[in-house]
Amino acid sequence: MDKKDRLLGNEDWFKQLIKNSFDMIVLLDANGTQRYVSESCEKILGYKPEELTGIPVIETMLHPDDQESTKKDFIDILEKKAHGGAQYRHRHKNGGWVYLEAFGNNQLDNPVINAVVLNVRDITERKNAEQMIKENEVRLKALNDTKDRFFSIIGHDLKNPFSSVVGFSNLIVDHIQKEDYKSVAEFATIIQSSANRAMSLLSNLLEWSQAQTGKIEFNPEYIELVSVINDVMALFDDSAGQKSITLSKNLPHSLPVLADKAMINSILRNLISNGIKFTRPGGVIIIIAEQAENELVVSVADNGVGIKPAAVDKLFRIDTAYTTAGTNRETGTGLGLLLCKEFIDLHGGRIWIESELDKGSTFSFSIPIL
Repeated sequence: MDKKDRLLGNEDWFKQLIKNSFDMIVLLDANGTQRYVSESCEKILGYKPEELTGIPVIETMLHPDDQESTKKDFIDILEKKAHGGAQYRHRHKNGGWVYLEAFGNNQLDNPVINAVVLNVRDITERKNAEQMIKENEVRLKALNDTKDRFFSIIGHDLKNPFSSVVGFSNLIVDHIQKEDYKSVAEFATIIQSSANRAMSLLSNLLEWSQAQTGKIEFNPEYIELVSVINDVMALFDDSAGQKSITLSKNLPHSLPVLADKAMINSILRNLISNGIKFTRPGGVIIIIAEQAENELVVSVADNGVGIKPAAVDKLFRIDTAYTTAGTNRETGTGLGLLLCKEFIDLHGGRIWIESELDKGSTFSFSIPIL
């Protein structure tokens, strides 16, 4: 084999090497126009080489959010300040985006090459893996926040009512032996209040833990929302009466809706209970329901203590739990509002707050009309 045959053989060898490479070889002029793209572009991007040749690739093929940074990297290569390592999204022929990483070498001064030479690699799988790691980190943080909140509730908020039950139960036994029945009745009332508070907290804790672990079932059915609201309001006649709070309502005759009845019950119980807790004796709580264009909206409005503007954003976040004592020193965990948001999210609805300090708050939630 003479020298010419060897050179031709080498040329064919290099062509096959470039053609079957997992990476692309790209030649650009000083303006960023592609003069040559190796055949491996079809495997990576779906385009044939001729479809990518003669175009200003940054302006025509790169994701708009990546163009400025990629231009800067290209200028750095032109000025021989760097060899690239730019990461960007390139349009695939199917309309999607492919993550690429490019390393370059300025050979414009080389009369044989006269181009910027790029070695371009598909890093889509790597970027997807990085995104999955980030999402897992977010989920792990949420799980840790949930765990810390559980420990806080169990260690403090749940312990307090049971301590009251045990302590006053001992006092009842002591006072019965002394035949002091007047004190017994007083202690029994305190025990009842503490037991009810513990039961409410345990119920929320169980429902919330089921929602967090995906074990709670979402069972939507057609229900009459006005009837559900009336039934829940009746549960609070006694607790509202003890604080001389008036429960009022502004409801239409009927509001049929596709929803999970148990979850709607839980949402209403928590919002009305919250309203009673933060409304002063003699105050008013009004429950309003109405049909908007594509959703039903239920509001629980009170003329209570209101919420500081800085605290409103914290009410539905587990990592920045916000709780405060009620107007009669009632305690709480903020867990009820988190549970409300979980259940409303499952319905595809939304929850929001309008509040003014010392004037009251309105908690509203919506359920889409399907």
